Amino acid sequence: MRQLWPKLGGQLGAACVAVGLIVILLGWNGAAGIDFAQGQIPYLLSGGAFGLGLVVLGGVLIVVQNSRRDRVRLENQLRQLNEAVGRLANAVGSLGGSNGGRSTNRDVVMAGRTSFHRPTCRLAAGKDLPETTVALAVAEGLAPCRICRPAELAATS
Repeated sequence: MRQLWPKLGGQLGAACVAVGLIVILLGWNGAAGIDFAQGQIPYLLSGGAFGLGLVVLGGVLIVVQNSRRDRVRLENQLRQLNEAVGRLANAVGSLGGSNGGRSTNRDVVMAGRTSFHRPTCRLAAGKDLPETTVALAVAEGLAPCRICRPAELAATS
């Protein structure tokens, strides 16, 4: 069912546009069959207004559907970019380490948005956080987690 809803907006929008155009044509056709202007106005107003409303509604549904699809694509690209930057930061951090270019498992922390955590921290569990070192996390301005206290890693290494 979750797969159906994202596509429904565009299909419903196209259907509204098609029905709106048909209603406009029916109103125009009804007005064309009457010779005097007072008899044509109700057809043009009802068919034209209702049809135009359906066309506008359908257009809005199509635009919203396209913006949702674009947002999902952009979020996926940003997630991939974030992972790539995290891997690059880890690679650069491991090259410049003080222990011959290799970082130990004790130095590895998980970088969040505002803080960094030990890999075993319950706040970082189940989240797809990039790995980094304590020194790089502090250099990026991240605060140590108050629960798992990863800053103690730097003091002991």
